[in-house]
Amino acid sequence: MSAAKTTALCARARRPRGALFSVALFFIVPFLSACANYTLGTRAKPPFASIKVSPIVNDTYAPQTQALLHQQLNDTLAQESGITLRTVGADATLHVRLERYEHSIAATRPTDTVLGSAFTLRLTARCTLVNNRTGEVLFKEREVVATADAHDTGGFSAVEYQTMPVLTRELARKIRNAVTGVW
Repeated sequence: MSAAKTTALCARARRPRGALFSVALFFIVPFLSACANYTLGTRAKPPFASIKVSPIVNDTYAPQTQALLHQQLNDTLAQESGITLRTVGADATLHVRLERYEHSIAATRPTDTVLGSAFTLRLTARCTLVNNRTGEVLFKEREVVATADAHDTGGFSAVEYQTMPVLTRELARKIRNAVTGVW
């Protein structure tokens, strides 16, 4: 093979690579510039740096749910950056009232269609957030709902008891999102 043929083959081989490089550059540069401005979470900060969670009021027939929710709500708020939990002298106070607890049959047993084998548990809370420095109500009576599925393996009471921490953890997460999110 002559030197001219080799040079011509190399020139042809370089052209597609150059075009491929140009196309890749056309797509990669906008992608990288978009990623440079990305921030995890929201840029908006709540108008308070510390929060107090007042004792939760339980108006449901689910016993001791308020204690479990209070602990999980404190835990999830403590993980939030930029907000500290306080019992006295907080910038904001969160009031939570458990309003409704329901369970409904999601699936029945194959041998008896009257008995449930899976249930959907639903817990509803009303939340009010008050800015203690200004007295402004940041949100009032906001409804927050959480659901969880329970599968009956022998006794509904035991399954309901075991599913309650899952349900209250989901409710605590949703309340935290309401408190720290953009209103």
